[in-house]
Amino acid sequence: MAFNENVDFTTIKVIPDTPPAMVPDGEIDNLTAKIVAQSPAANKLTEDEASIGLAIILQKGGTAKKAQGTIYATVNGKKLTLSEVRKAMTDLNFKYTLRQVARTKADFIFKVASNFSINGDLSQKLGMDESLTPDEKYWLSNFQMNNPNCPGKIKKLLKDHYDKLFPGNNP
Repeated sequence: MAFNENVDFTTIKVIPDTPPAMVPDGEIDNLTAKIVAQSPAANKLTEDEASIGLAIILQKGGTAKKAQGTIYATVNGKKLTLSEVRKAMTDLNFKYTLRQVARTKADFIFKVASNFSINGDLSQKLGMDESLTPDEKYWLSNFQMNNPNCPGKIKKLLKDHYDKLFPGNNP
């Protein structure tokens, strides 16, 4: 069949693909629900608490493959560990990485970080020689480099750091 050059595009709906470095929101919702379901009765998390706890863990460096499972967040007196997040991912056969989750939810993570004054995982390493505002330190997380809302100065620090770690690679 030939292409119809006169197709009425107003009657056609196309759903764009999720970029490969991103995670569909439904998948993140499934992960959050699994974290809630697996939280013990004595430490039962709500979905909001699990979302904020996950954001804090990612902000603290939980996206690194070699990150210690003991990285944690305490929200409303309830503790969530990176190990618990990883278990939920395994049990779900989650096909995305925590770095992809963090890139997808980068703006939310920044809001959580700025609300609770949690510096990015690279703020100590990259912010020592710079005079940075508190907000800029919240942006200094390894997953923020490609976030269009991340300040240019911070993107440059993150990109320079990445280039030192992985010469010749493109993020």
